[in-house]
Amino acid sequence: MYRTVLLIILVVFISNGLFGQYYDEIKVWQKNRLQALIAEDGWATLAGLFPLRNGKQFFGSRVNKLTFPGFAADTLGEIEVSDDKVTLKVHAGVEISVNDQIISQVTLWPANEPVVCRQGRLEWFIIQRGDRFLVRLRDTDHPAREQLHSIPYYPIDSSWRLEATFHPYEHPRILPLPNALDMIIDGESPGYLTFSYRSNKYSLLTLDGGPEELFILFYDKTSGSETYGGGRYLYVKKPNSQGKTILDFNKSYSPPCAFTHFATCLLPPEENRIDLNITAGEKDPHFLDDH
Repeated sequence: MYRTVLLIILVVFISNGLFGQYYDEIKVWQKNRLQALIAEDGWATLAGLFPLRNGKQFFGSRVNKLTFPGFAADTLGEIEVSDDKVTLKVHAGVEISVNDQIISQVTLWPANEPVVCRQGRLEWFIIQRGDRFLVRLRDTDHPAREQLHSIPYYPIDSSWRLEATFHPYEHPRILPLPNALDMIIDGESPGYLTFSYRSNKYSLLTLDGGPEELFILFYDKTSGSETYGGGRYLYVKKPNSQGKTILDFNKSYSPPCAFTHFATCLLPPEENRIDLNITAGEKDPHFLDDH
């Protein structure tokens, strides 16, 4: 009897210790997540998203299409799109820099990496979505950086840390994904994951998330109520040699569109609509706990 009680106490002590380590790991992840959002290059700095048309267009605070914030000059210069090439010309008397060098003209696209133009607190560069070019504008002193103090989360629950099995396709599957611009963007899926929760089985299509990770976009039964209506995102480590990995829904998070109107977020495919209340990870940033 005495040994049994000691064994139970030991098991509880070890379990509490392991959960404490896990709890601390998730809290660090949550802290880093917030810091990334409000960093100088974080999503909270976005101040504009402007589609470009073929030909020349002016940009500045007093132009109709590429309208920069009111503290910018009336007209800063012009951007020209021609034959999949995007160039910027600076108007006389205006100082715009690239890599800390004042420029008069620069090719924004094509480029090996984004060419970031700067004037004061404003930064902008070209992104491409499908066959469209857009100007993404940042304000490094955007008020949202000060206003975003926290993100609401479900309580940390290790039961949402689940083992999953990866099922690779013989050839990557082309996955048409809608985005926030009402476009369809083709992604490549290397395979899908299966997992069980409370004796029920589920599957999720994956995208390649880089050298070491898979990327998942999903809806669940909380989407549009407690969590963001556009679904949530989750990275997982690529599977080990036995095809196993860990799905940790405590690290699921809202896409950038939950924090700014100027993102072009991919939305989950219909196949990743899970018939399950996944009460882990980020809630909608506008969700109030007293709802």
